[in-house]
Amino acid sequence: MNLRFARHAKELEPLMHFYCDLLGLKVISEFKDHNDYTGIIVGCNQCNWEMEFTKSSELPKHVVDEDDLIILKYEDEIKYNSTLERLTKEKYLEFAPKNPFWEERGKLFRDPEGYGVVILYDKA
Repeated sequence: MNLRFARHAKELEPLMHFYCDLLGLKVISEFKDHNDYTGIIVGCNQCNWEMEFTKSSELPKHVVDEDDLIILKYEDEIKYNSTLERLTKEKYLEFAPKNPFWEERGKLFRDPEGYGVVILYDKA
């Protein structure tokens, strides 16, 4: 079984920069004007999951909750540390998660649309 998470977004370019350039994911595919939707699908080579971000003429009606989180576990400490450096260099601020479980295990950042992304180093 594979998993794809899909989220309607306001703008795709800032999300592509955040998830690909800063967090290290890759664009797997893109589509334009498919039934009024344009989107990107991102993931990684070793993953059985993908994240899809779409944009259309209709704006999303999301309400971001502090407990809406994406958790990215880095198994490579060098990649984890370089990701933290890129986020810091781009002036992304670290936040304290509402759930203390995540504060003990990782670092919480907000993507360009305000959704929480916890990154952690997992020795696996």
